[in-house]
Amino acid sequence: MIGRKKLGENFLTLAEAKELLELRREEGLTENPEEPIFYEARISLEHAEKFAKLSPEKARELKEKLMDLFEWIDERIAAKLADILPDDYLDIRVVFAKEAHMPTPEEAEEIIKLVDEYRPLD
Repeated sequence: MIGRKKLGENFLTLAEAKELLELRREEGLTENPEEPIFYEARISLEHAEKFAKLSPEKARELKEKLMDLFEWIDERIAAKLADILPDDYLDIRVVFAKEAHMPTPEEAEEIIKLVDEYRPLD
């Protein structure tokens, strides 16, 4: 990566990554129909298709609402919470295990209440 510079960093949910990879695959089909995306991208897309629980729009919306809910929830943690959709305080504690701030049970309940609004019914 000589001569390349990191311009910025964004944290994506699996649903957002899936959307980008599908777009890249569609673009690649016009360029090279035999192999539209690289192996790594294909494996990543398969993973995202298997584990993404929300649509990209809902995932973005949930991520934004989580960041607005508490000031200590950054984009990285919000994306992880939107991917996992935690069910209880134990799940939230696992996400925050190595973080500087551990949410209280009351804060965790607020997070779970918000996540429940986006949880798929199936």
